[in-house]
Amino acid sequence: MLTKPPISVVLCTYNGALFIEEQLASIIGQTYGVGEIIVVDDASSDHTYAILERAAARDMRISLFKNNSNIGFSANFEKAMKMANHDFIAIADQDDIWNLHKIEKMMAAFKPNAAAIYCDSVHFSKKIPAVPVANKKNRRIQGTEVRQLAVYNTVSGHALILRKSLLANALPIPANIYYDWWLALQAAANGGLQFLDEILVYQRVHDNNATIAKNISKKELLNNYRTMLGAHLSAFAQIEALSEIDRDFFVNLKNHWSEMLQQGSSMGLFMFMLKHRKNLFHYKKRKLPFISACKHAFLFAFPRF
Repeated sequence: MLTKPPISVVLCTYNGALFIEEQLASIIGQTYGVGEIIVVDDASSDHTYAILERAAARDMRISLFKNNSNIGFSANFEKAMKMANHDFIAIADQDDIWNLHKIEKMMAAFKPNAAAIYCDSVHFSKKIPAVPVANKKNRRIQGTEVRQLAVYNTVSGHALILRKSLLANALPIPANIYYDWWLALQAAANGGLQFLDEILVYQRVHDNNATIAKNISKKELLNNYRTMLGAHLSAFAQIEALSEIDRDFFVNLKNHWSEMLQQGSSMGLFMFMLKHRKNLFHYKKRKLPFISACKHAFLFAFPRF
């Protein structure tokens, strides 16, 4: 009988007292034996840490740490992942709820050549949907084509399990970069990214979500995205595992993107995005893909219009 490989769960918290107990219960109750649960609290000012201390006293698998000052969720997840002792690492957010079969199903599906696997997830606010429905608007990215992750990420950290060996290439995570997007691209470049088409995480939406925008205008969201993507493209171009062709792709895209940010528009960016539309807009499911690509390339390249 084959032995199931042990897995580390890394959970980062910050002022999560309202929901952390439900998430911990869904992790502790997994049908796949969890070897350790590493929790790093990012200097919470509420009673999150007291709740965690009580949980750690009840379950010896929980290793609890607290930062002296707030370092942000990406840096905090990097710190937590470095502490993992097992060959597989599952990432958890503080306010979600996991399907109790999440790890078991993902580990059973995990292919030997893949560096990471992620599942689907759905939002909820008060009650988990009895019949969750997946988002059919976008296509989930998987495989080894890094260019498909250049402008859009379909991988959420809370849905991700990765091989610890990936960290040798993926760490450190550059400053001001979304850790899950970085890990997804690193996985694609270092063996492959796999998607399990099953909803196994219920992502809670509430007033204090760290990564779900609230009360922000569409214009402000787009401006924030443009600035954010410029920083990400600069970091992506430095990934060591990229082929020279892929590195040139990211460098050129970064340069065109920088031109757009500086000048307010860029015909070069528009033409580049149309040329590479099948990869850049791979995530979009559209009946008229060329027309959709033209529209989105124009919006990216000429944001003033």
